[in-house]
Amino acid sequence: MTNSFDIAIIGASSPLGEAVLEQLAERGVPLGNLIPLAFDDSLATTVSFAGKNLHMQDIAAFNFATVSVVLLCQLDASYQAIVDRILDADCRVIEMGSNLQNAAVLVADVNSDAEHLQQNQHVRSASGLAVVLTQLLKPVNDKWGIQSLHFTALQSVSDKGKQGIDELAMQTTHLLNTRPIKPAVFKQQIAFNVMPDDSEINATGFTLRELDLRSELQELLFTDKESKVSLMPSLLHVPVFYGVAIDVHLELKSDVDLDEFEQIIAKSENVELKFVDDMLSPVSHAAEMDKIFINRVRQDASNFRQLNFWCVTDTIRSGSAINGVQIAEILVKHHL
Repeated sequence: MTNSFDIAIIGASSPLGEAVLEQLAERGVPLGNLIPLAFDDSLATTVSFAGKNLHMQDIAAFNFATVSVVLLCQLDASYQAIVDRILDADCRVIEMGSNLQNAAVLVADVNSDAEHLQQNQHVRSASGLAVVLTQLLKPVNDKWGIQSLHFTALQSVSDKGKQGIDELAMQTTHLLNTRPIKPAVFKQQIAFNVMPDDSEINATGFTLRELDLRSELQELLFTDKESKVSLMPSLLHVPVFYGVAIDVHLELKSDVDLDEFEQIIAKSENVELKFVDDMLSPVSHAAEMDKIFINRVRQDASNFRQLNFWCVTDTIRSGSAINGVQIAEILVKHHL
């Protein structure tokens, strides 16, 4: 990869933005200019990249036609006008996780081929959980076919960005000093507590984030719209700063040899299968790490098509950041 390109990053000071900057530096992506962008209240902030401090530039005054790619690392509905400006400037957009304009959802090495990227000016790097589960389960689905996928994800507060991290830290300090708290980012107390995903619940009983995740996995893993796959995500918030733990239950379409299953699910370079008696946890193994760690792979004694495993990882890094940068690398190689 020899072509260099100019890139702008919105949300570079967010946990995801910081992870993206680290990946851009570590992977040696051939950058020309790297420009972090912010609104007025964050313009005094600097971000670190490759040993240098970069000053934020004002989004409102920035000319997006001067860069080739924009990475959107921190979004909400108010960013819609910004996305429109980027697209009007004929600039490539890689949206990280959210989905403002129903952009095509991509996972590197799964559906982010050169042709797909050529057809879409605006693409979306799948959510961190969707990236991790797709990377783990696509080879399994290709080999045996997945009949049902049920999982529970215990998400750290970093999933809510810096605001979630700050709220857990503040609540912990206040409660340990017997001071009152008032939840702001989470709908209930998060310190010393566990709660279900607090996004809106629809008529099906799923939250909107669970439905979004199910839709992503359906698009990435089960491209045959006629296939009947039971797909049941459950999302929980836990009082951990970084990392996620996922308890995965699978039923496949044919009997499985357990040793072969372990070999296939751990064949990716960034997946590491640990001994069954290792006590894997997000804090001890996954926080701020690039790898996906798996253990406790087990099989139903009366049904060799049913399996369960435990997985810990840092979805900000192993999911969102790495995937977004890999998509940018494909763009550089084939289209810029």
